[in-house]
Amino acid sequence: MRALSPTRNRAPELLRAREEARALRAARPDVRDKVVRSLLPTWLAKQYLWSLKRAGAVMLAGALASYAANLTAPWYYHVVDLLLLVLGLATLWGVLTEIRTRRVEATRLREHGPDECDTLEDAGVRLTTRPWWRNLLGRLFDLAVLVLPVLVAVRAWTAGDWLGGLAAIAAVACVVTGTVYYLHAARERGTWRQDFLIQERLTLPPVREEWQILLP
Repeated sequence: MRALSPTRNRAPELLRAREEARALRAARPDVRDKVVRSLLPTWLAKQYLWSLKRAGAVMLAGALASYAANLTAPWYYHVVDLLLLVLGLATLWGVLTEIRTRRVEATRLREHGPDECDTLEDAGVRLTTRPWWRNLLGRLFDLAVLVLPVLVAVRAWTAGDWLGGLAAIAAVACVVTGTVYYLHAARERGTWRQDFLIQERLTLPPVREEWQILLP
């Protein structure tokens, strides 16, 4: 009989620790009515968001370039324009949402201090996991964003529309550039919290022994 892998043997412990951490996070006090804009300095509220801002702007530029490339194309090619437009607007809206979230988090950290979930998040632990089908949809969406502008460029050059082809190439360049910005923004996620803890001289608490299994 083949022995179970260490990961499978520890699966119940991982699940239990993750559920306990989620319960602690859900029990955090609601401080939304105590938020003061001046509590979190403006520079820190907007720090490390330049990548997302540029990603959103670049995707909007890509939507315009794709629209120009599809002026003589069948109507269904404009799905690419709409896709890039929605992605760009959603990214810029996400920047505003992130600023509001930071102000709430800063208020909680100052009023109640950091907890063990903050320590886990600082270590890069993801407490919320998505079902496989959502991950699959996300991968398909990313693939569509990368591939569809290329198809627009192929159509334009095949049809002999060199102006449309140049616009399509610009759209592809915007998508590639925006992807780089998204990757950079993902690496900087949570950095503002570290700066705030240092500024406020707050120390992250140690993680309880049962939760050590969650740490990388």
